[in-house]
Amino acid sequence: MTIVTRDRLHLFGKIVGGEMVLNKFGEIAAEEWKNTIQLRDNLSLGAFMIMPDHIHFVIHIDNQRLQNEFPQEEMDRRAGAVAGKDINKSGSLGAIVRGYKGSVTRQVLAVITAGANTELPTVNQEHSEIYRKLRTEKTLWVRNYNEAIIRTQRHYDNVTKYISDNPKKWDEKLKAKLDIL
Repeated sequence: MTIVTRDRLHLFGKIVGGEMVLNKFGEIAAEEWKNTIQLRDNLSLGAFMIMPDHIHFVIHIDNQRLQNEFPQEEMDRRAGAVAGKDINKSGSLGAIVRGYKGSVTRQVLAVITAGANTELPTVNQEHSEIYRKLRTEKTLWVRNYNEAIIRTQRHYDNVTKYISDNPKKWDEKLKAKLDIL
């Protein structure tokens, strides 16, 4: 699974020497990920990596929960573009991602709102740019997410390696761009 920040904003920190260094917002995202397993008893967590503008993770839905059937009035109340058929069922991957994104967004925007009400004397240049860009926003994320179902141990091993190596590859891409310039 990969979720991406809106406008590819480098919200969560930076890569230094092939390692991800989290800033305050990255720490919020990491802590909320750890809370995911505390909040949902049907999950186990695999590889996880916060990058400056996206997050990779592997999640195991260990058991399928029975889903509630909603009465027509509730379907109508929740109706979106497809007349209520877009409801994320409790315990589904969509509900898990929605909950994670929502919690991180609320916490980050609370920090930004608190910062907007002060002179921000301790905020560095990187953070002040993030504050400026997000001050009027309601979400940190692009609308959807990228997912792949892992069916074999080999695929799982490859995905886990990709996730853990992502900061090193990020740094290599940056160096390659700088060499071109």
